[in-house]
Amino acid sequence: MEVITLPCAFRPTQHAKDRMIERGISRGEAEEAIARGAKLLRGQKVFSRLMGIEIVYRKKPCNHHVITLYRR
Repeated sequence: MEVITLPCAFRPTQHAKDRMIERGISRGEAEEAIARGAKLLRGQKVFSRLMGIEIVYRKKPCNHHVITLYRR
């Protein structure tokens, strides 16, 4: 599997970090969902889904501010 590196910083909130641990989602899976997932824009929030993982984040100048994530 190819390693994904985002061109901008991955900055999860404490809530997002807790959900990653609770739901067994690795940082690599989260970054891949941001980089390759199908995206839906709702206001300032971006919803990205890939391989059963949905991640909600705000894209700020060269930062992906992750709000939460879960498995579908």
